[in-house]
Amino acid sequence: MRKFLWQGSTGAGNAKVAWDQLCQPKVEGGLGLRKLITINQALILKQLWRLLQNDGTSIWVDWIQHNRLRNTTIWTFNRDTGSWGWKKMLKLIPLLQRGVVYKVGDGLSFKLWQDIWHDRGPLCLTYPRGPAVTGLPLSLTLSSVLQRNSWCWPASTDTDIAEIISQLPPTYPTATDTICWRSTSGTYTIKSAIILIQPSNPRVHWHGLLQGKFKIARHGFILWLAILEKLSTMDKPWVQGGANGCVFCEGQFNESHEHLFFKCWYSNRCLTILNNRIKFQWPYLEWQRGITWASKRWRESSSECGTLSNISGIGLSSLG
Repeated sequence: MRKFLWQGSTGAGNAKVAWDQLCQPKVEGGLGLRKLITINQALILKQLWRLLQNDGTSIWVDWIQHNRLRNTTIWTFNRDTGSWGWKKMLKLIPLLQRGVVYKVGDGLSFKLWQDIWHDRGPLCLTYPRGPAVTGLPLSLTLSSVLQRNSWCWPASTDTDIAEIISQLPPTYPTATDTICWRSTSGTYTIKSAIILIQPSNPRVHWHGLLQGKFKIARHGFILWLAILEKLSTMDKPWVQGGANGCVFCEGQFNESHEHLFFKCWYSNRCLTILNNRIKFQWPYLEWQRGITWASKRWRESSSECGTLSNISGIGLSSLG
């Protein structure tokens, strides 16, 4: 595929389809490939997630907690110290923060100033004067401001403390402190991390034309290129030594996607013969309108939709 879409392994420029497009899910107009950098980030986030859980099942997590983090957290740890690999991991902290949710229970596990139980993140970074103003040391847990399952902050006229108190999250007094992942199950998965790293794009209306058990993969791929208008016609920059016009029309018209496959007399004749032979009625609309028409007529599970993909693949490959 690399040689087909990007002129070999060493050639530069003139890509038929951008890599970002290929890596989009099929329902968003791509091929569903995964970027290695995205997979790598998801795996690193999994290790950081294990640090947050700290369930005693990993020697590496225990070593990090007792020898590197000690009395701090990964949210407030100095990211400029440590080994090269450790600093690379800490660069994903902002991404990790988007994926986790702190649920306050008894307050015994969360650090008051250093964890992200508050919407403003670690309070010692957002409000550095907080420990001095309230008289609550940096090392205290959240239980120090919880009394009988309710918030109990020291009285203060300081605007920073007033702002903290005005945005306190709800508590779950019958439970312990819990860190959840922003997913349906509340637990970390590679799939949910990839969704976090690579936000979704709008769905395309024609993705159902390319999927289903009745479709031939090769024909679906050709149809996908045709929908994107990325087939190799002479007006494309990656076609080397192209003629000035359509070879079937003796150069009278430019060989564009629209002309070669739908307006050229030769392609019209081929499509007419093909349609008559298989008795398939195509409305002969402009290409993008035709794709919209087909998308509305057939659903993903329809056998006729598979027929359309296979017919289009045969016809387009024979013309191209």
